[in-house]
Amino acid sequence: MTHPMQMTNQLAKLYLVGLTAVASAMTACDADPLMYQDSPARRAAYEHAATGWTRWALEQNWSSGPVLDPDGSQCGSEQSDKLWYLAGTTGGAVERECTIPSNRRLFFPLINRWVGISNELIVEGDPETDPEILQGFVASYFAGGRATTCSLTLELDGEPLLPDLETMDEELYSDVLDPFQMEMGDDNYISEFGYVAGPYTAWVAGHWAMLDRLTPGNHTLVLGGASCTDDSIDFETQASYKLRVE
Repeated sequence: MTHPMQMTNQLAKLYLVGLTAVASAMTACDADPLMYQDSPARRAAYEHAATGWTRWALEQNWSSGPVLDPDGSQCGSEQSDKLWYLAGTTGGAVERECTIPSNRRLFFPLINRWVGISNELIVEGDPETDPEILQGFVASYFAGGRATTCSLTLELDGEPLLPDLETMDEELYSDVLDPFQMEMGDDNYISEFGYVAGPYTAWVAGHWAMLDRLTPGNHTLVLGGASCTDDSIDFETQASYKLRVE
């Protein structure tokens, strides 16, 4: 605020202080909770969180885990002590209720993709299983998925946090192209196809959001996305959360 140099009486000074206090209060109330990838450190934080989220989502029992959770009863399962992860769906919409601590930032995908291969199947030099050779395929697969993303949703308390798809794609996309390790159990997302438990090499990418600590009380959060082929939606996910921050 520009200081009114000509106004020297006490009332003017009080008025200025009053306006400053109101402006500060408005800034605190209206602060954007979205943490942007606006520096190398922030981008690295997103990539680290995406790796942690993938382990959180895939290392738990899949059939009773957070991604297939129908109502939010698994929201607190296996949470980290720094970030509170939220899950989307494997397709379709879901409504969940979740109580979260007030000292945690939130991290979740709007829409994401992962690639995993059992370490038992890795053969050095094999173009279908060697992680160093697969990395080119993975990068191409993720880029294709990003290009077909035709809708993204990120709303907090009824308000969109970003204005349009182009901005959301630019601000929220993050990928982990360096392979990382995770440990999957017998009940995993591909166990129905005969994939065994054990260590896996994985990659992950998608549109993610990290939100700063929410104020105590009730909040609504809607997250989701869709991919299209020739203007026709071929995959869509949405999760609506009623959050209680305590």
